[in-house]
Amino acid sequence: MSCHFHQGNGVMPILFFKIILKTNLKSLKIPDNFALKHGSGLSNPVFLKPPDGTRWKVCLKKKNDQVWFEKGWEEFTQNYSLDHGCLVLFKYEGTTSSQFDVIIIDDSALEIDYSSYGNDDDDVSVQIAKEIHPYKKNKETMRGEKNVTTSLSLNWPREPRAREEAIKFVSNNPFFTVLLKAPHITQYLLCIPVLEGYVDNGVKNVKLEYRDRSWPVRMLSCNKTYSNRFFSAGWNLFAQENELKPGDVCVFELVNMQDLVFKVHVFAAHHA
Repeated sequence: MSCHFHQGNGVMPILFFKIILKTNLKSLKIPDNFALKHGSGLSNPVFLKPPDGTRWKVCLKKKNDQVWFEKGWEEFTQNYSLDHGCLVLFKYEGTTSSQFDVIIIDDSALEIDYSSYGNDDDDVSVQIAKEIHPYKKNKETMRGEKNVTTSLSLNWPREPRAREEAIKFVSNNPFFTVLLKAPHITQYLLCIPVLEGYVDNGVKNVKLEYRDRSWPVRMLSCNKTYSNRFFSAGWNLFAQENELKPGDVCVFELVNMQDLVFKVHVFAAHHA
């Protein structure tokens, strides 16, 4: 559904929304009436701009009078954990950059908390290696110990359970912590920190070690579309073969920087 309003001689922004289904998580068809009126004026790629200030580059497929969001759309849905029943509101102002402001409503009919998705390393993470972790400092001080343990945590999880495990985890190696959600298990991407200072940018082949086995996994680089990195090819197999579940907390410890080997520590979800 889409609509636009006239105000004097000007045109107000055009709004349309799409309900997210299992069938449009990888590509999304723009409403036909919008495509007929404005499709020819859209640049390719376009940019999606949520309220968190990020801009996501999405390539279009135009066929006859129909327009689809394709390359880049799946990364957008993955980052914000879009699933069946979510709603995305698009606002288009006809700008030369073909930018769409977007608002995401989850299946509870509330706008999502954008700060919980994807950009952990931009504003509230610990990030800087070898700094004293403030919570670990307090913990050690309360115990009366003289030597304060430093933390090489590369992110600062917002979710309480993940944060708790990150605080408790002690290692001489850099590590990051992720609370798994349903899309992390069923899809092929897992958003991870940039790993700046330990792994240079670029697509990498890494190994994930768990128990007595290892799995090869592809690590995608940062680019202008997104500021994080991702585990991609191989991640889904790792998650399935180790029966990872939503609610599990994973700590990824970089035990070999030369060969890019991560030892994975899994803290299972609490079940009633």
